[in-house]
Amino acid sequence: MLGLDVGDVRIGLAVSIPPGTLILPAGHLQRHSRRRDAAAILQAAVQRDAVAIVVGMPYDTRGQAGEQARKTASFVRALERIVNIPVWTVDESFTSSAAAAELSDAGRSPGRERGAVDSGAAVAILRRFLAGG
Repeated sequence: MLGLDVGDVRIGLAVSIPPGTLILPAGHLQRHSRRRDAAAILQAAVQRDAVAIVVGMPYDTRGQAGEQARKTASFVRALERIVNIPVWTVDESFTSSAAAAELSDAGRSPGRERGAVDSGAAVAILRRFLAGG
């Protein structure tokens, strides 16, 4: 499975190998346009033999779909049009802050490694999805 943390600047990637057994960060992609970004995700999914894509949905603190969730939902629809594997979503609440804390605990600087935070958030998104969350 391929996990995505979709932001305005980057898309963090994570993979599970085989699905659910091991979840690893898989880097990040710089955002360009919805079409170009979706094509890059398709390429990443094909390269990794992904059987599904899991996208984190950024709901607000009340669990409502705000502006960022609407942007992400639009990106999910663009992905669904070009991939032939399932695209699922899961609440991504606090995954970026958890990823930043993990980097900090490892002695790394989350402020200097934003791509690592995004990829770490994608790992947390996949974990949450696979845990049924």
